[in-house]
Amino acid sequence: MTSYYGSSENSHPHGGTPDHIIEKFVLKYGLLFDPCPNNPSFDGLEIQWPKDTVIFVNPPYTRGEISKWVEKCYNEFMNGCKIILLIPAYTDTIYFHEYIKENAKIEFIKGRLKFKGYQNNSASFPSIFCFWGFE
Repeated sequence: MTSYYGSSENSHPHGGTPDHIIEKFVLKYGLLFDPCPNNPSFDGLEIQWPKDTVIFVNPPYTRGEISKWVEKCYNEFMNGCKIILLIPAYTDTIYFHEYIKENAKIEFIKGRLKFKGYQNNSASFPSIFCFWGFE
């Protein structure tokens, strides 16, 4: 997809973002920036994210990694970025209550996603989108 920087493909620890999700947001917002693509030439947690495009984040779901990305999303939002985050709907976590609950618009996804690389199985968890910086 030419209007999406990065690629969530089969080698992600959590599987790649389903194409229909990326297509939905590209149609709605245009160019997206992925700060955690496969085989990145940068560390998305260490760089400043662009403010002139919507950021789409589907972070690695490895234990301890999601919280780092949620905090980074919040901090980049505070610096003026518009961010869409796709994560498991773990609403009992500290990061959810510190950075998401009162600061982002939350959209629960009906059903279980089928991530790229896991086409025969649905995720074992529900997922949510968190939107920062959108009216």
